[in-house]
Amino acid sequence: MSSVTPSNLRSSQPPAALAVSQRVDEPGESSPPGGALLEELALTLDHQQIGYCQWKGHWSAHRWRRGYGNVDLLVDRAALPAFQLVAGQLGFKLAHPAGERQIPGIEHYLGFDPSTPRLLHLHVHYRLLLGEYWKRVYRLPIERQILEQSRPGEPFRVPSPTHCFLIFVLRMMLRQIGRPLLSADDRWLSGIKVPLASLEAASDPEELARLLTHHLYPIDSPFINRCVRSLQGESGTLDRLVLPWELHLRLRAHVRRPTVSAMVTAGLEKVLPTAAAQRVVDPSLRLSAGGLVLALIEGQGTSKSTCARALHGWLAPDLPTMRAHLGHPPKSLLTLLVGVALRLERGANQLLRRTQRWGSHLEAFLHFCTARDRYRLYQKVRRFGISGGIAVCEHYPMGGQTIDAEAVPPGASPAAPGWLADQLRRAAARYHNRILAPDAVFVLEVDPELAVARKAEEPADCARTPGWLRGPDSSTARGYLIDAAQPLPDLLRQLKTTLWPIL
Repeated sequence: MSSVTPSNLRSSQPPAALAVSQRVDEPGESSPPGGALLEELALTLDHQQIGYCQWKGHWSAHRWRRGYGNVDLLVDRAALPAFQLVAGQLGFKLAHPAGERQIPGIEHYLGFDPSTPRLLHLHVHYRLLLGEYWKRVYRLPIERQILEQSRPGEPFRVPSPTHCFLIFVLRMMLRQIGRPLLSADDRWLSGIKVPLASLEAASDPEELARLLTHHLYPIDSPFINRCVRSLQGESGTLDRLVLPWELHLRLRAHVRRPTVSAMVTAGLEKVLPTAAAQRVVDPSLRLSAGGLVLALIEGQGTSKSTCARALHGWLAPDLPTMRAHLGHPPKSLLTLLVGVALRLERGANQLLRRTQRWGSHLEAFLHFCTARDRYRLYQKVRRFGISGGIAVCEHYPMGGQTIDAEAVPPGASPAAPGWLADQLRRAAARYHNRILAPDAVFVLEVDPELAVARKAEEPADCARTPGWLRGPDSSTARGYLIDAAQPLPDLLRQLKTTLWPIL
């Protein structure tokens, strides 16, 4: 087996922190064209002579090629460092499930291909393991035999037909443990009969007998034949119920039992409604590099909200992701009460036809409350990133800037004089000064006249005015200039291609 060196692989180093004057106009060269990331991975593994194969999922290529489902690879344990190097060079990122979901011997990788709607997900097995984290996990100690006899496939190498047949039969039998009625479900049986018949016809009975005798005893050919008849619906009810447990007993030396926390986690997922279960149990992966706080900034008419929604929808199926609008933070009860009091005061002034020369203290108080709400949302964003999440933020204040236009309603009277109003304004400024720069900033640039056209419902001066910040502070955050004048599909592709290397 040859060693893997970086010089042998296509370079896809993450871009360095860019000065704000540098523009990101073209998709990165690290992403292969035409949706060929998986094909490139297969070619590179073959070129580096790394022992591997795709041990299951061959019937679902139409799904995992587009990011729906997982690509299950069995990799030679001795080639673990070499595989990790190849995956990293091709832009795949190592990710970890929650503690109770982790199974020793399995790694998770996420990859970005611009031509696929979702992230690609690799399940990399260094041991051939069957089962789920919340159920028994069985190891089949035949990894070396499978890898040695694997053959070219499309795009990955695949086990021999005999090995595919054996793995399929054992998987379907073990799936019935704890589910006594599954084998009586005609829909389930009819769904597996076609692949079962195809794999059985292509397998070699003599090769299967030798494999069982030397590497999986006490499982033997007669027992496998009984399992096949059961999966074909030709066995009696008693035999269908007993066979899965008999297989468990024959593999009991190779079983990993689930932890109590794993079973509780799975139970909550199945019992609670989906929304409640996702709050209690997070099924997302965490990138090994940790979380990230990303700010999308610039003027009106740059589709910030559309871009933020698209990035959130792209990452959320696989990674913990939140979207935060710091320009309009969720209002606390205190803010709502002050807002009501301010409207009542203005209504009374209009009713009494009374003009107010100086600003109301309530306006200064509302400014303070809004700054407080913004800082509370900022705290939530930061904690989410520290916990491994990806936070996509709009209207992120940087450099300690305050945003009076967002805090005080239009048409407000001049600032109220006096000691109390002064203290409220200073307190609001202190909240804003506590907001530190995000981890990365995408500055969406667009021609001012185009911004006016996109925001026809807004005054032209407002649309031409940049947002809260003309540019990120490149000394504290990595800044990337994005051309927001391009068509939306190209813009979204650009954002994803720029974001993925820095995650």
